[in-house]
Amino acid sequence: MAKREEYIDKLEKQLREWNTQIDELQKRVNKESQDLKAKLEERMDDLKENRAQLRKKLDKIKDSGDDVFEEIKADSEKLWKDVKKGFSEIREIVNE
Repeated sequence: MAKREEYIDKLEKQLREWNTQIDELQKRVNKESQDLKAKLEERMDDLKENRAQLRKKLDKIKDSGDDVFEEIKADSEKLWKDVKKGFSEIREIVNE
């Protein structure tokens, strides 16, 4: 049980941090040229969608028992990596 609760806490903390980072990146994106802004907006939309899916997985983990936790956790880990990759890609474009 503790392992599941620790994972939930870790994921909630990370989602809060990502919310702040997304807001900051959105401000930077809005200052870019139209061409670059269009490119970044698409990536921001993907990032926000992955974050929303991860939030749903977190809610599912909270409502699940330990027997389903590992299965949901595996899906969450993939989304976690996708969100991190999305942040990296956007930062690369913004910092070019």
